[in-house]
Amino acid sequence: MRYTFLASLAVVSLSGAAFAIPGTASAAQTADIAEDHTAVMGPAEDYQYGLTVNGVSPTLRSVVVDDESILAYCIEYWVQAADPDHRSAVTGWDEFTGDNNFKTDPQVREYVAWILRNSHPTLSLDELANNTGTTELTEAEAVAATQAAIWHFTDDFVPDGKLKIDSAAHSSQSVSEASARNVQTVFDYFTGPDNTGLSEHEVQASVTLVDATDAEVRPPEALHDVIQDEDDQILGPIALNASTEQVDLELTSTNAAVEIANLTMLDATGNEVDTSQPVRAEELWVHVPGDTETGGVHISAESTDFGYTGRLITPEPDAQRRFQTIVMVDATTDQADTELELNWQKTQTDPPPEPETPPAPPEAPVEEPPVEEPPLEGPPAEEPPVEPSPVDEPTPEAPQPEQEIEEVQESVKKLPSSTDEATRVEEDPRVEAAGELAETGAHQTRNILVALATLAVGAALLVINRLARKKTSPR
Repeated sequence: MRYTFLASLAVVSLSGAAFAIPGTASAAQTADIAEDHTAVMGPAEDYQYGLTVNGVSPTLRSVVVDDESILAYCIEYWVQAADPDHRSAVTGWDEFTGDNNFKTDPQVREYVAWILRNSHPTLSLDELANNTGTTELTEAEAVAATQAAIWHFTDDFVPDGKLKIDSAAHSSQSVSEASARNVQTVFDYFTGPDNTGLSEHEVQASVTLVDATDAEVRPPEALHDVIQDEDDQILGPIALNASTEQVDLELTSTNAAVEIANLTMLDATGNEVDTSQPVRAEELWVHVPGDTETGGVHISAESTDFGYTGRLITPEPDAQRRFQTIVMVDATTDQADTELELNWQKTQTDPPPEPETPPAPPEAPVEEPPVEEPPLEGPPAEEPPVEPSPVDEPTPEAPQPEQEIEEVQESVKKLPSSTDEATRVEEDPRVEAAGELAETGAHQTRNILVALATLAVGAALLVINRLARKKTSPR
């Protein structure tokens, strides 16, 4: 989109009739001027008066162009200014009807345009004072110095540049040395090497943002100081190219969880780029802290290029004269914009391993009180057989085999004949008492009992067998 602004310029009339020289413009010349816009000279109450310079007191007048009132300077020292409400035509610079240096020298036009762009009222008095190094600059001083500098180029006014400053017209107030010094300083600024001229040209702005990220391109060494954590990321480089020296940048986050304030834009030297101000860098980088959530940054760039086209306001001549031509500079602007989006993934780090729980120390063995073992009743000791005395006793009657067999069978019945009976033997109170002993002792007790039972059964069977043989053998 292109916008056009009118630069604040000025109309100046000479304060004495001695400087009014009849013009030579004809009605035919006036007819050749194309009236693209309507313009009239402004009201007298809008005038601004400058200090007298070398006998001339410039008067800054207003002009109304397309219903907009502005201030403008004139470019003809020897021509009288028109009265208020005088109709005027608006033309290009090439249609200037005068015959001074502005007509013949294109470089003079550029010097005049530069003055108009860099003086009061286009700039404030404070801005002009700051640029020229003056102090307490007044409106009257600025008007006098600016108009004198324009005439210096268009009409060779004060060619040696030595100004004589007096009080303004219709004022009896004396001029101080400080005020005279301010006028001379501003005049020297406009006519010196700072005035490089301002060419009349159309403009076309351009701006590009290019993601030049390459796996083989490492961030400059100067950027390493901003890396605080090994998980930090540096995005870029971003190549910025524009038709202007300065570009407006705006950064927005594509993830609501990411605060744009946590991201830092850097230039190639590692310095932070303040995006609230116009940016000059040609290479940009974006620092993303390692704890930043996955997201992206949207970067928009806008370039505004300024150009200038000149216009002239030429009052309609009357039958006797032509009037001062007023110069205008239209500041045109052209804007271009572009966008770029960079994304990143949050670095995923493995959680630290949980510390291993050391094994619990082994519990101390609980010592059980020793169990007193009751004495085991061993088998009765065999008593030596008692030898019968040789005393003759009546020989007992030999037992009958049937009786012996019955007695043995009764004895066998009383012995444990199976596992169940052996178990019952174990249930004997003495066996239960023995069970309170250690496991090895309990096993030994049971084995002894089983062995005794086996011997008893075998002995009984042997006796039965003998009796059976005795019974069947012949007597």
